[in-house]
Amino acid sequence: MTSRRDFLRVSGGCVAHVLLSSACASSGTRHRWTAPQQPVVVTTPFAHLDAIGPDTWAVISTPLGGDRTTFGNGGIIAGRAGVIAVEGFYRPAGATWLAERARELTGRWPTHVVLTHYHLDHAGGVQGYARDGSAAPQLRSTAVTRTQALGGGPVAPVKDASLERAFADVVVVDATRTSRIDLGNRVVELIPLRGHTASDLAIVDENAGITFAGDLLWNGMFPNFVDATPPQLIASMTQLAARSRHAFVPGHGGMADRASVARYLDLLGDLGAHAGRERAAGRTAVEAAASYRLPASLGEWMASKTGLERAMTAWWRAPG
Repeated sequence: MTSRRDFLRVSGGCVAHVLLSSACASSGTRHRWTAPQQPVVVTTPFAHLDAIGPDTWAVISTPLGGDRTTFGNGGIIAGRAGVIAVEGFYRPAGATWLAERARELTGRWPTHVVLTHYHLDHAGGVQGYARDGSAAPQLRSTAVTRTQALGGGPVAPVKDASLERAFADVVVVDATRTSRIDLGNRVVELIPLRGHTASDLAIVDENAGITFAGDLLWNGMFPNFVDATPPQLIASMTQLAARSRHAFVPGHGGMADRASVARYLDLLGDLGAHAGRERAAGRTAVEAAASYRLPASLGEWMASKTGLERAMTAWWRAPG
């Protein structure tokens, strides 16, 4: 029997959101959603690992086939002095799999792990980076991410002793300014933002022209607004989009370029404009969701009724 707590975790989180949204799309759209756009190094039933730059790889998860080992996207950033693993994924097996790929590709286990936010599909498997008899990678997250990840909330990881051990020595990232990890021959920036949750991180290598945006950016699928503050989300993505020559790794979906990011911002803008009109007319969030029509110019976004209602609810609770 499913408890109310487990039901809320499943129904409100990004895992259920992705699966529900994909059910609204054609088989062709679902196939194209995570199709490789870069040279593929490894392919599994749950993800493909793509080479996206010098000593940089993106995990593009392919959960619609039923294997949820990673579920969200992530990646590897390697330098002479260390290796960063991006995200903790849905299950510990996903983190272990990425660490093993890092060792194969770079000759070493990850030295750092960075979480973009606390949701189950990005932080739920972080304990999988630990190794018996060896020091675990240095985990970095914001204080909010740590607190929420360990809080056992509806869309957070399931709290247990292994998760607590993984966060025991976490290095808390300053949420008020950019932090940096020096990998010897490259410096990676951790940029604190807000919008998908109350505390998000973008992971940026300016010289390589690569941004890991976490769930601030969704490509080809309607975003999950369960914890979102839409004005902050738009502001954060506008800031990241200024890096117009970057390759973007979204939290879900295939690699995103300048045009993909612009289309995503257009979607957010159109949703916001619709919400503003409907609120001014005295309508409810549910009514606004029912009347919303996605402009054909924005393409396919796999938007479900539940996803639209959650989006409008987020705009209704936003200040202003």
